Amino acid sequence: MGITIILVYATWGIAPVVVYQALMAGLKGEGRGFAILFAIYAAAVGVTWASLTADLARTGFGPVSPPAVIAPAVATAVLSAALYVLGRKAGADK
Repeated sequence: MGITIILVYATWGIAPVVVYQALMAGLKGEGRGFAILFAIYAAAVGVTWASLTADLARTGFGPVSPPAVIAPAVATAVLSAALYVLGRKAGADK
């Protein structure tokens, strides 16, 4: 279990920052930088999910179920996309 719970809280904690950065990237029209940030976030979620799944397979239980990491990541992706588009539209109006 060790570092797994830290990874879970880290992915949950960084999600609002990722969504905020999507809005800022949309306003500035800088999608490439945000794509790199989101790829790093998605990789962290993937590693966390794999760690939770391994804990579950090894011990039969884990600190958190794997869907508890994937569901917020999907919500983060949807919100990020929506706010990026909103930022692009608002940035184009300037």
